[in-house]
Amino acid sequence: MTEIRPIHEHEGFSFLKLLCEIFELDYDRASGIFFNEPMFDLRRKWGMFIDGELVSILTTVPLEFGWGRSIGIAGVATRVDRQREGLATVLLNHVLKESERQGESTAWLFAREKGLYSRCGFEVVDDVIRAPFDSEPDDRLTGMLSFDEICGIYDHWALQNPARLRRDDRRWKYWKWNLRVCTPFEGGYLCHEGKLLRECVVLNRKLPWRTLPESEWMGLKSLAAKLGLPLGETVSELYLMGRNAPGIPEMFMTDQF
Repeated sequence: MTEIRPIHEHEGFSFLKLLCEIFELDYDRASGIFFNEPMFDLRRKWGMFIDGELVSILTTVPLEFGWGRSIGIAGVATRVDRQREGLATVLLNHVLKESERQGESTAWLFAREKGLYSRCGFEVVDDVIRAPFDSEPDDRLTGMLSFDEICGIYDHWALQNPARLRRDDRRWKYWKWNLRVCTPFEGGYLCHEGKLLRECVVLNRKLPWRTLPESEWMGLKSLAAKLGLPLGETVSELYLMGRNAPGIPEMFMTDQF
């Protein structure tokens, strides 16, 4: 018998074990994150059970744009001994239909391979790229904005365009949980994670771009172009794929699902 449904609380460990096996994650380290991150929701951890055994999984993530509600798809994984049977396709199609029924008709995902997702109606809408900055580095970028200041700047920016991702309280908790540090820049801020610039909101740019030495952009190709980022040679890291997509979304990789 085949059953597709959100997992129950006692099945969380089996879900995580399968996720770690397929994506080669350390279970002990992953468990400290999996059960504690602010976006954790058992109702969005889907599993396919065959004769009572968990064989394929995925997670949906709620997203809100000016266009309306949608979902992100993440962690699609099938037990090694049951791969190449089309189970993930069946699971994904079931979840997409259920999400549409609940008013989340648009779906997004980040992928290295397009095959499975193309068969389920997804199309490539953008690329995630990584590239060094072709600008003068500036190690004098200092200061740190408060969390409330960052929220105010981002929310103002997001409301200017329906394609931009909105952050509700739960998503802001997730953002803060990852210990982001932002420096003020041109009416907005730069958000670095080590040498990677994964988020930048600039409201009144007048001066040339300035970044920390050896900084690299990690984000959507189209958004980099709209921001006017002076990038060097780019490398494509992932596809951003959408299903029933109303357009190209504007979101940062700090919100990657």
